[in-house]
Amino acid sequence: MRRASALLATAGLGTALLGGCHRKVTKDDCTRMLDRYLDMVIAADPTTRNLPAAQATAVREMKRAVKKADRSYAQVESQCETEVSSAEYECAMKANIPDEWEACIE
Repeated sequence: MRRASALLATAGLGTALLGGCHRKVTKDDCTRMLDRYLDMVIAADPTTRNLPAAQATAVREMKRAVKKADRSYAQVESQCETEVSSAEYECAMKANIPDEWEACIE
């Protein structure tokens, strides 16, 4: 199993945040980057596909809130601030699917 997938499973986010050799990202950058990942993962969840739009939105927001409230989310966010480079951040923000996002920070 890739390092990113192992930490994602452990942290509930599914990614290892390995450092790059360039400028590190800010706390706001990390929040945006992790939110993007959560949004992609939640959007791919088949359980919301057949729900009415309003209900699907509510379910996605609930899932997002649950993930962000998890203690491991804060741990991954803190790790992001110290280990993710701006190049990794830029790559992750351009990703279209979770696997692409994960590959950016491996």
